Amino acid sequence: MLGQFNTRRTRRTRRTRRGDRALTCPLLRRAVAAAVLLIGSSMMVWGSVAMAAEPESESPPALAFVETQLGVSREGYFTLEWSAVEGAALYRVRDRADQIAYQGVATKSFQSGLSDGVYRFYVEAIGDDGEILATSAEAVATVEHWRLAPSLALFAIGAIVVGGIGFVILRGRWIEKQIATGGDDRTSMLQTEVESGGES
Repeated sequence: MLGQFNTRRTRRTRRTRRGDRALTCPLLRRAVAAAVLLIGSSMMVWGSVAMAAEPESESPPALAFVETQLGVSREGYFTLEWSAVEGAALYRVRDRADQIAYQGVATKSFQSGLSDGVYRFYVEAIGDDGEILATSAEAVATVEHWRLAPSLALFAIGAIVVGGIGFVILRGRWIEKQIATGGDDRTSMLQTEVESGGES
């Protein structure tokens, strides 16, 4: 029994030694290294192919207003202007209530006839197929019309200036007529005096 166990142990020891000798062989080590290198290269190539096959996420084109803070308008109008987007067939401007304030191919919109309040607009770039290519951030404008008292004061000042100009024009024409009439009388009087003096 003990002899059989020693025989098996001896056989295992020989096999282990043979394996160790095989690993220490330079030729075998080179073959293993080449195999590892080949497997690693194949995995890298397949990873690159998989990454190339994935579609790249395209960033949306930039669309922005030239001015996002338009300040205060006393007259009730202002102009919106934005950057052009490649591939856009038209632009659509919407207000805070999602109502269309402008739709067209120009990159500028004139908004007028607005009452007092704060107005917020954003613009959309629309493609040929009707798809929204890009959306801008908001542009804010405030409308505060002139109050009644300052408006009446300005109107009165304007009326006075216009009246003064009209008076000066009419006065100048009247003076011209007086000078022309007076000059004719003096000429006739001089001619009469000369004629009477010659006769004497």
